[in-house]
Amino acid sequence: MIHSYWIPPLAGKTDVIPGRINHMSFEADKPGTYLGQCTEFCGLSHANMRATAVAHTPADFNTWVARQKSAAVAPPEGSEAAAGLALFAGKGCAGCHTVAGVSQGKVGPDLTHLQSRATFAGSMFDLNEENLETWLENPPGVKPGSLMPDLALTEEEITQLIAYLETLQ
Repeated sequence: MIHSYWIPPLAGKTDVIPGRINHMSFEADKPGTYLGQCTEFCGLSHANMRATAVAHTPADFNTWVARQKSAAVAPPEGSEAAAGLALFAGKGCAGCHTVAGVSQGKVGPDLTHLQSRATFAGSMFDLNEENLETWLENPPGVKPGSLMPDLALTEEEITQLIAYLETLQ
């Protein structure tokens, strides 16, 4: 699929073409959150292909980079989050998603520091427990064309996975 990445306040559009390496650079004049959108019709969820760029001061950016380099902290044994980690490994999540120190997935987004983000699913959802629950119940149902499958999770499994995802600071 061809995409066109565009965050209007920061730069012009850049096409993203399968099998081709492309580079883009831009710099914000001031710290803030800048919203964008895919501008190339790219499939079922084209209207949901949003982008968010967060610009920091140099000091805040260096702090963010240092945090992003750290591995995920293991949840306490016997906790709901630990049960979620076991599900993450056992339900196939780890095959697609990377969590530093846990898995090295290549298809889905890196979740190591999920909680450092404000949004998820292509900036379609604010990152909160309610939206994670909606997403985990049926990803393709809320974002048609999503590569994340419906894993037919039970309510208990969703609760445990969310408890684990909330530890990913």
